[in-house]
Amino acid sequence: MKKIIRLYEEGGAAGLKPGRRGRRTGDKRSLSEEQELRLQRLICDKRPEQLKMDFALWNRGAIRQLIEQECGISMPIRTVGHYLKRWGFTPQKPIRRAYEQRPEAVKQWLNEQYPDIAKRARTEGGEIHWGDETGLVNTDVRGRGFAPKEKHP
Repeated sequence: MKKIIRLYEEGGAAGLKPGRRGRRTGDKRSLSEEQELRLQRLICDKRPEQLKMDFALWNRGAIRQLIEQECGISMPIRTVGHYLKRWGFTPQKPIRRAYEQRPEAVKQWLNEQYPDIAKRARTEGGEIHWGDETGLVNTDVRGRGFAPKEKHP
């Protein structure tokens, strides 16, 4: 009881409010603040292929490999997801259309060059298939990659 009275006399009603519980922000993390900033910059400025990695987009597996490559720390994939969320990165699909698409150039190619290609394909191998030589059709394979919120990979 004396402790409560002393707390009230020292800080008023605000002195009676309970303090924050749990670990301090940043306490017991695998990566230091400098390492986190360096990794964030790498993810924003580079693509995995530029860093000689076998990934097309920044997914959790690619970022896990980047952390091991840059910091020498092996980290569970779930923890990588927590770091990405904390950094403000969200899983996103790349935009469907190219930024620098030129519809007039595409139309010109379809009208001028494609008919010759299609004709040559018919004479060499029969009919045209919408797929590769295995007969499989390549549909939406863009996948998902992590990027800062509202910025598409």
